[in-house]
Amino acid sequence: MISWLKGEIIHTWEISSKKGVVLNVGNVGYEIQLIPSQIRKSENSNNIELWIHQIDREEGTNLYGFIDVNQRDLFREIISVNGIGPQIGMALLEDFEVTQLVNAIERKESNLLTKTQGIGKRIADRLIVELRNKLHKFLDNSETTHYDNNDIETNQFSKYIDEISVILKSLGYIDKEIKESIKIITTNEKENSLLLNSLSAEEKAELMDKHLKEILMKLSKRST
Repeated sequence: MISWLKGEIIHTWEISSKKGVVLNVGNVGYEIQLIPSQIRKSENSNNIELWIHQIDREEGTNLYGFIDVNQRDLFREIISVNGIGPQIGMALLEDFEVTQLVNAIERKESNLLTKTQGIGKRIADRLIVELRNKLHKFLDNSETTHYDNNDIETNQFSKYIDEISVILKSLGYIDKEIKESIKIITTNEKENSLLLNSLSAEEKAELMDKHLKEILMKLSKRST
């Protein structure tokens, strides 16, 4: 697996919306797709260092290069989401800095994400549901140190409810239906906040499945 390359740019290429370089590393030319803005940044220098993500498929191997390792690692998180391909990851990282993109996901700003070409509401919601609370390593510690334990407990429960709401919206339910049905979870907010803080990620996922089944059962009874 190729993880990092340093070499001389001997050619730039463009195929449709994809742009990249051919990098001479030890007299071997590696064809690498880059974020377009990174090509512009490298125009004044023939030599470049890139963090690489390699994808092997039946039709061949594709290399995706990033000047910053955080970009490469966030790209990997993005394409780990079911149904999200590498071109969406590259497009998002062209439009957003790493911290901007992470903050948009953490704050559920789907309206910002959909400004990127190829990102519809459904894809934006999927990114938010699957990646929120998984991207803290990309943020500066100073951004989170001012929260106390009570804030963390409240925020976790609020995010938990928001994630369930996003899932229900993606299934076609309207805000009024969601607000009414979700009351079965919010009747004891403090108790549920403490519970969430004591659970592992796997246990939280199981609890969310349980709550979603209860809510969907309640909604199906209302519709009959």
